Amino acid sequence: MDGFLFVDKAPGPTSFDVVRQVRRLLGGVKTGHAGTLDPLASGLLICAVGNATRLLPYVPAEPKRYAFGMTFGAETDTLDSEGAVVARGGRVPGGSEVEEILARFSGALSQVPPKFSAVNVGGERAYRLARKKRDFHLAPRTITVFSLALTAFDEAAGDAALDVTCSGGTYVRSLVKDIAGALGTLAYASRIRRLAIGPFTVDNAVPLDTLTADAGRRVMPVRQALAALPAVTVNVEQCGALAMGRNIRLDIADKTVIAYGENGEVAAVLSKGDEGSFHPTKVFVRR
Repeated sequence: MDGFLFVDKAPGPTSFDVVRQVRRLLGGVKTGHAGTLDPLASGLLICAVGNATRLLPYVPAEPKRYAFGMTFGAETDTLDSEGAVVARGGRVPGGSEVEEILARFSGALSQVPPKFSAVNVGGERAYRLARKKRDFHLAPRTITVFSLALTAFDEAAGDAALDVTCSGGTYVRSLVKDIAGALGTLAYASRIRRLAIGPFTVDNAVPLDTLTADAGRRVMPVRQALAALPAVTVNVEQCGALAMGRNIRLDIADKTVIAYGENGEVAAVLSKGDEGSFHPTKVFVRR
C-alpha cells in the first residue's frame, strides 16, 4: 500500500494525531505527512503511506494557499485564538484601510516566525522553549506572498477574512501580527484553513472522521499523485541495474526524475550525472 492520502484535517488534533489515526486505520502501515498544520488550523494535510514516505521530499510544497481570519483588539502569545492574551486594545480599522494596507504585503517579505512554532533553536523546538518561559529570539526569514486579498469584513465584530497564496515556510499567524502592526493595532489569527499545496487542493481531501477500515481505497497511487514530476519508465534490465545501485543511461534533460517499472510501480529516484548517466539516490525495486 504505497501512495498518498489527502486528509481534510479538522481544528483540534495535531498533524501527528492525524498521522497516527491514519496509520491505525491502515493496519499499522508506515505513514508520514508533508507540511505541518497547527492544531488550530484545518484543511489539507498530505499523508504518505508505505514506501511513499520516502518520496515526501519530492512532493510539491508550494505555493500554499490559506483562508484565514484575524480578530482585532488583542494579541496572544501564540498569535492565534488558542493562546493567552498578552495585550489588549487597539482600534478596529475600517475595511477599506485593511484592503489598502494589504498592498504592502506582496512579493518577497521578511517575517519572524512565532515563538510557538516548530523552528529549531539550539537543538530544541521553539514552542518548547516558549512553554518554559525561556527568553529567546528567532531570526527573520524571507517568504513570498503571491496574492493576498480581503474576502469579508465585519467591523462590528472586529473580524476580517482573508485569502493568501504564499511560499512554503510562511506563518499565517505572523502575517496576521504584521498586518495588524502596519495598521497600528493588535490582532490574532482566529482561524486558519489550508486550501491548497502546489497542485493539490482540499476539495479532493477526505475528512478524517469519515475514514473507516476501508481507508486504503482512498490512497492515491504514487504515479497519479506525483504526475507533475519528471518521470521515466525503465525496462526490466534497467530495473535490475537500479536494484544493485548501478547507474543507467537515459536521454532526458531533467536532473531529478522518478523511474517507474513497466508494472507502474516506483523503481527509483534518479539524479543526473555526467553525459546522460543517472544515479539511483533512492531505490525501491528489489533484486
